[in-house]
Amino acid sequence: MSIQAYQKYKPAGTQWIDSVPSHWRVEKLKFVAANNSSNVDKHSYEDEIPVRLCNYTDVYYNDFIKDDLEFMEATATKQEIDRFSLLPGDILITKDSESWDDIAIPALVSEPLKNVLCGYHLSHIRPNDEHIIGRYLFWLLSSETINRQFQVSANGVTRFGLPKYYIDNAILLVPPLDEQVAIADFLDEKTREFDATVTRIGGTKAGDVASDDSWIGLIRKYRSALVTAATTGQIKVA
Repeated sequence: MSIQAYQKYKPAGTQWIDSVPSHWRVEKLKFVAANNSSNVDKHSYEDEIPVRLCNYTDVYYNDFIKDDLEFMEATATKQEIDRFSLLPGDILITKDSESWDDIAIPALVSEPLKNVLCGYHLSHIRPNDEHIIGRYLFWLLSSETINRQFQVSANGVTRFGLPKYYIDNAILLVPPLDEQVAIADFLDEKTREFDATVTRIGGTKAGDVASDDSWIGLIRKYRSALVTAATTGQIKVA
């Protein structure tokens, strides 16, 4: 893949970014995806159905939710199963944190899961495939520029929460579907390269950083900058 510049840009009409490629759409999340805050708790009851829960730490510490994670065993009602079962392409974000600048961490459900539900303290986002694909949306929500609007919308004093309203009305950048696939493929490939480099120099993945001025820290900064550049149209991936 090569990196190019877009030929034409237009004003984005949002405080979060100045301009976007002229053929991209600027949409609120609620118009391209369904968002629901989970109320499935960690308790088990005899009159409910056994399930596995994807919980806060599963999302916080993993970019991709896969079936080999050690999910918590719990129970849920039929209505909760219908509403919060996870499908490939779904996005989960953390909606609570002890720090306002450490909120709305996303993870992508990257493969079919067996009887796994979205757990408490998470928001479950299901993209409308006619408008946006899950892999692109995951990387978009990982962008510092896009994530910043969640940070400033979080409210609280000693613990911060992100209300459903601000998730629903988050501003997203929506390229044509073929460009979304190209951007997601590009960032998937680059992340694999970053993680391989980190492993060679003694870490485990690009997100594991001992200090910001370490080699791993520099790789993480570059990775973050590349994600933001690709998902906000600063560079064109072809």
